[in-house]
Amino acid sequence: MAFEIQVSPLFDFEKVRLIDAEMGVAIEITTKGALMNSWQVKHQNKSLNLIEGNDFDNGWGPFEQNGFKGAKLAPFACRLEDGQFDQAGEKYSIDKFYYDKHAIHGIVYDALYTIQSTQADEQGAYVILKYAYLGTDKGYPFHFNLHIKWHLQKNNKVSVETVITNYSAVTIPMMDGWHPYFTMGGLINECSLVFKSKGKVVFNDQLLPTGQIIEDLTFNTPTKIGARTLDNCFLLVPDNHECIVENEQIKLVVQAGLNYPYLQLYTPPNKKSIAIENLSGAPNCFNNKMGLLTMKPHENLVFKTSYQVFIKL
Repeated sequence: MAFEIQVSPLFDFEKVRLIDAEMGVAIEITTKGALMNSWQVKHQNKSLNLIEGNDFDNGWGPFEQNGFKGAKLAPFACRLEDGQFDQAGEKYSIDKFYYDKHAIHGIVYDALYTIQSTQADEQGAYVILKYAYLGTDKGYPFHFNLHIKWHLQKNNKVSVETVITNYSAVTIPMMDGWHPYFTMGGLINECSLVFKSKGKVVFNDQLLPTGQIIEDLTFNTPTKIGARTLDNCFLLVPDNHECIVENEQIKLVVQAGLNYPYLQLYTPPNKKSIAIENLSGAPNCFNNKMGLLTMKPHENLVFKTSYQVFIKL
């Protein structure tokens, strides 16, 4: 069989390796956070990791302070102003992690998932993870379930599907996203970036949207990142949700397949990676309503994105 699955313990959680043995490709998924922590591919007869992941050798560690690498972002992403929002006439205040005075990156990024199923065959390997959020944060006292399917396929392609189900008796606000950091075998400065933007979300000095979206065509054609520092959110054109990062050795294609119309980009100070964050809404959408989704009781929402790498000779 071309594809294999390995599950091994890692402190109080597990790591799941989906492997394309024939091509020497493997991704590592952790059951805590349901995140992709590494993506090994063959490059010039050597193994190259395309993900700047977390060091879990001593456990989960200071995940938040290390940049939320790979995190599942729900039920909100990026900054939530003052950690507060109104829903159906009531005010809620999030308990979870704050950066400065704003809550960031949701409340399930460190959730402990169970493995619901796995499968490997000649075409690929996948794992489905499940987590039930029971309203434990007083600022989001609503119940919902998450099912996340990570799928390693042929030709260096990884897809991830998220299904969220509202198990509350009321309508709830929802936002979903991912926070992977991709490496390209060198400094990001040397890479070109291209995606079709409908406009850039204007931020204030606290990186909160002002409500404005302005035209920005900088990356509508392949453009070298160079010395630019990115920490921006873009609204993608409706018929093209593809983002491509490329250098002389590697081409990475990120394709938002369903319910991810916003693209957040971030380059850390060391410029060794780039965070390409597919989002269902803009930061602070619980308050500014930019891309905010609402879920009726027992309603499902499905989110899809995929990553594919092409190694150049």
